[in-house]
Amino acid sequence: MLRPSALLCILLLSACASGQRPAGSREETAVRSFRARVAAIDHATRVVTLENEVGDKLIFRADDGVRNLDQVKVGDELEGDLVEKLLIEARAATDEERAAPVQVAEGGLRAQPGEKPAGLYVRELKSVFTVASIDEAAGGGELRDANGKLHFVKARDPAVLDRLKVGDTIVVTYTEALRLQVVAPGS
Repeated sequence: MLRPSALLCILLLSACASGQRPAGSREETAVRSFRARVAAIDHATRVVTLENEVGDKLIFRADDGVRNLDQVKVGDELEGDLVEKLLIEARAATDEERAAPVQVAEGGLRAQPGEKPAGLYVRELKSVFTVASIDEAAGGGELRDANGKLHFVKARDPAVLDRLKVGDTIVVTYTEALRLQVVAPGS
C-alpha cells in the first residue's frame, strides 16, 4: 500500500535535485488534502459514486488501470493529496534545456495485486522562455516560448524587472503530484 511518506520522498528528492536557487527565482507550493466516502459502486460497470463531507457527489467510471477495484465497498473512504509546485528561475538555460526547451516527465505507482486501490502520480513540465521585451510602466514584459509565441507576463515584484534584459532566459518548472488511497471507514 502506498503511504503518504512515498509522496514526501518524491517531493524531497525533487527539491534536493534542484539545488541552489538563483537570486531571480520564485517558488510556490500548494498542498490540498481531501477525503470522500464511497456512496455507491457498481463493480460490473466500474462506476463509483463518491460523497464528500458536505454531501456533494462525484460519479465517475474507474479506469481499467485502477487495480483491485473489486475490494472497494460502500462506506470505504478515498483519501488523497494534491501537491503543486511552481518554480520560476531567471537564469541561463542548461545545454539540455536549450536542446529540449519543453520537457515533460511523468511516472506513477499503483497498489500491488490484493491491496486496496492506491496510486501516486507525478508529472513535471519544464519550459524555457526568452525575455522578448520589458515594459516597466506596465509592470511586466513579453516572454517568447519555444514555438515563438509571445506571452505578456506581469511581474509580482516589479523590482525583478531591473535585473532582467531582453534575451535573458526564464525557466519555468511546474510539478504536480497526486496521491490516492482507498481506506476502511474511520482509518
